[in-house]
Amino acid sequence: MKTARTWRLALLFAVLALVAAACSNEEPTATTAAPATTATTVAPATTAAPATTAAPATTAAPGDGVATDVGVTEEPCPGGNPDRGCIYLGILTDESGPFQAASPALVGAKRAFWAGINAAGGIGGAYDVALPDDLKKDTQYNADVFVQSYNEIAGDVLAVAESLGTPQTVAALPDYNRDNTVASPASWWSGWAFDDVDFGLVLEYGASYCFEGMNALDWSMGALPAAGRDAPSTVGILFFPTDYGLDYGAGVKAAAEANGVEVAWEVPVVPIAAGGDPLQVESVGQVVSNPTDIVILVTGPSETGAIVGGAAAQGFTGIFIGAAPSWNVGLLASQAAPAFEAGIFFQSSFVGPWDYDSAGHERMRQTLTAAGVEPNDFFISGWVSQYPILAALTAAYDSGDLTRGGVADAARNLGTVDFEGMTTVADYAGEPNDVAPRESLIGAVDTTASTGITVVQDFFVGPTAQAHDFSVPCS
Repeated sequence: MKTARTWRLALLFAVLALVAAACSNEEPTATTAAPATTATTVAPATTAAPATTAAPATTAAPGDGVATDVGVTEEPCPGGNPDRGCIYLGILTDESGPFQAASPALVGAKRAFWAGINAAGGIGGAYDVALPDDLKKDTQYNADVFVQSYNEIAGDVLAVAESLGTPQTVAALPDYNRDNTVASPASWWSGWAFDDVDFGLVLEYGASYCFEGMNALDWSMGALPAAGRDAPSTVGILFFPTDYGLDYGAGVKAAAEANGVEVAWEVPVVPIAAGGDPLQVESVGQVVSNPTDIVILVTGPSETGAIVGGAAAQGFTGIFIGAAPSWNVGLLASQAAPAFEAGIFFQSSFVGPWDYDSAGHERMRQTLTAAGVEPNDFFISGWVSQYPILAALTAAYDSGDLTRGGVADAARNLGTVDFEGMTTVADYAGEPNDVAPRESLIGAVDTTASTGITVVQDFFVGPTAQAHDFSVPCS
């Protein structure tokens, strides 16, 4: 149970110029953001200088009497406001594994988010926040490397702004709990909602993969007949054999049972970045030789492109629904583009796409568009992930305890956090069955949309998710 103190956060962002690079499906590039020099001055479009050494821990309280220790300095952030101290956050990302194409946008959006916070006054007007390159680690989507990478930066960060991967983050939980390190997961596993298994320092957000999977299949039961197709009677699932794939798949299977749909097959997919077939011949063969009305893709964008393009080329006429991380706008520039443009792929998601109408999306677009960033939905995931971290840091500062322990206490006692309409309000108080977000949305490929996806079903809770007894994780 997420024990409770109600916390409602309102943000005041400044629109500032910064340098960031959008990721493509082929060649990810590094992304950096220039911190503002004052709360009211727009930062010039220059690359932020990374810290040359990791931030030293300090036990000296700043002038306002707030207690600090690891990952907080009285000295300003590199290039930051000279009148403020610095809070250092770490990044544990994937720059060489299956989500390497997403990493630049995920990281760049986080830096842009905090640059906006710094420009609007930072944390309590006393601290800027920095995510320097020397505190960013490529964990290779490997749990052992992930744990090692965390321990390399553990002595220099107050919290972890990106903890990418479910099994990787689970592997690091003993160390996070040992150190009182709060982390923002780049993962939507259903287990994060359950504090009785020591997940209290992982600040999840948005509907889990499991609820997203339930909603995706429930949506198809009405949407396909409305489009002139028969209601689906069979579904196949292609999935990464990790908690990402297993959790989403569990949701799909629950909805299939509720709707009388046969799960014809489930086939694991080896990520291309982990040595899997770039053409996904086995997966394409499964789709074509054992056709189902719907194929669920719980993969990365590269696998999605190979599977959808390959199956369409061989005459598959069913529908694909991909989990949120399965899509990248770069697919519309790939050889598989004609298949996507034909309207056979839909994306489920916990968050609105780039063009979505919300106050949070508008702030994000203003910031990133001013930087000349090409729209990419992975920027959205990176941006929205920082609201709970901001809430925890602000609550800890307001309590006078910006130590690791103070931030951990604030995280454990968060109530509600508002994401300005970008995704569902998160409630960290109460039992998971009562407060866990269950809403997701569905998008369709639209070549006129900024990131190639237009919402065709706004946030909703399907009947399977509505009725689900969420007393244990789905996987």
